[in-house]
Amino acid sequence: MDCMKRLCLVVCLFVALCGVSCKKSVSPPAVDKDTAPDFTLSDLHNDRITLSGLRGKVVLVEFWATWCPPCRETIPELNKVYMRYKDRGVVILGISLDKGGGVSSSLNSFVRDHAIGYPVLLDDKDVAALYDVSGIPALFVIDKSGKIVGRRAGYVEGLAETLSQEIEALL
Repeated sequence: MDCMKRLCLVVCLFVALCGVSCKKSVSPPAVDKDTAPDFTLSDLHNDRITLSGLRGKVVLVEFWATWCPPCRETIPELNKVYMRYKDRGVVILGISLDKGGGVSSSLNSFVRDHAIGYPVLLDDKDVAALYDVSGIPALFVIDKSGKIVGRRAGYVEGLAETLSQEIEALL
């Protein structure tokens, strides 16, 4: 078995074991609540971020992983949105579903190598479940009052422009 087939097999096995799939396009996550479930997670600098502490701001929450190719495709799109709106009360939180020993160190390297400008948080396994995430990337748009007003799953061409239109309507 050549190296690429072996790598593909390992990734597929990992995805099957984790129960979270990585797809180009999947059905949007089903969260039945109007209000976004609150959470507190640590970022890569060990600072704690609480969603409810961001009330009054438009918040985009994306669940993703470094091993997910469609997730990596969303990074430049989210960076564009972050640069465009960071000074206007918009927050982007990338919640990594990566696991294993040394995940903080490898995530720091990944964030640096991919020039991710927005905060990256480490999921504690509970937050993805709160949001009923079954496929990644999974993105939630939360308005200033803490209500989920948009959700999408998978990578979508032109994501930055679509999100910009949604954000403008919320500001």
